[in-house]
Amino acid sequence: MKFLREITKIAEWGIKGDVTRVTAYVKQLAEKLDSEGDPKAAAQLNELLSKSASTIGSSAITGQGRLPVDSESRLALADEETVTLADVPIILDASNERTIEEFINFVKKADQLQAHGVGITPSLITYGPPGSGKTQLARHIAARLALPMVTARADTLISSFLGSTSKNLRQLFDHVANRRCILFLDELDAFAKLRDDAQELGELKRVVVSLLQNIDALDSSIVLLAATNHEHLLDPAIWRRFAYKLPLALPNVGQRRRLFEHFLNTYSKDLDLDGLSASSDNLSGADIRSIAQTAIREVVLAGTKQIEEKAILWRIIRTRLNTDIPLDDTPPEQVRAIRDLAPQYFTGKRLADLLQTSESTVSRKLRKEGDK
Repeated sequence: MKFLREITKIAEWGIKGDVTRVTAYVKQLAEKLDSEGDPKAAAQLNELLSKSASTIGSSAITGQGRLPVDSESRLALADEETVTLADVPIILDASNERTIEEFINFVKKADQLQAHGVGITPSLITYGPPGSGKTQLARHIAARLALPMVTARADTLISSFLGSTSKNLRQLFDHVANRRCILFLDELDAFAKLRDDAQELGELKRVVVSLLQNIDALDSSIVLLAATNHEHLLDPAIWRRFAYKLPLALPNVGQRRRLFEHFLNTYSKDLDLDGLSASSDNLSGADIRSIAQTAIREVVLAGTKQIEEKAILWRIIRTRLNTDIPLDDTPPEQVRAIRDLAPQYFTGKRLADLLQTSESTVSRKLRKEGDK
């Protein structure tokens, strides 16, 4: 039966007398009816909601209200955005692409699964090094599901006052409980650390318990996403709350090529993208975006029409070596450091062109003391 989840939830919360949640699920049902070609039924439900507005209140009608705030700082506990697909392209390896497609299909077909007695836990955690695209992926999923994304702010959720962090978590989960959205717990390790860590205070351990309880109480209409750079710090019980676990690594050579092509856009046509991707090993997607955007910005400000390939190569080199390298009489140790970034790509000829010197000079600098 279609829309079984919404009908069941309307009945459940109606019996319990929770008008706010009944309203949220009626609104959700109206949206689904409209999207599946029954605008007349959707209009009838919306009219019913409209007539009830005077007794229920506008915040209940929308299911949104204002974002909750920390009681001490008065800062919002989360940020909210509506994302479009054009804003969040993603470039993943084949295995991760299949996992994401499966997860999105899983969420979209929740009604069918529940109709067959299969419960759903729409939750996914991503983990990997900074800049590997965890936040971008969460935004992509939000866009694919056409849901608003509420992103928890670790800096305000965690309070210096005893007990306030758990209260903040409760506020945040209560806020999303009455609506259909994505809740994204970024930097999850900040408040979900191992409870057997001797360095942590008892209060922080209680925060983990509070987080677990709040996750367990989430309705299946809420899609829960999380991300961490430090997966080894997470409490094992947190891992068990996520149906999907997705590792994100730094982009491989093929992905780097696609990233350069995407971020450089039309400026990529006359560039050696294979060379750029070969020389940019160990760079993150965020690094590549920054390099590309800086190159485009300089071209636009200079009023020229073409990006110099050497300029991008130098940005790659300086980013990877994390140092500024002089063009005039580059020291031998730095010439060798550049060559070692990608030996097959940085040949003597290419280094000579890059350093604006002769191949014999490059050859001399590449030789270590004592070499013949």
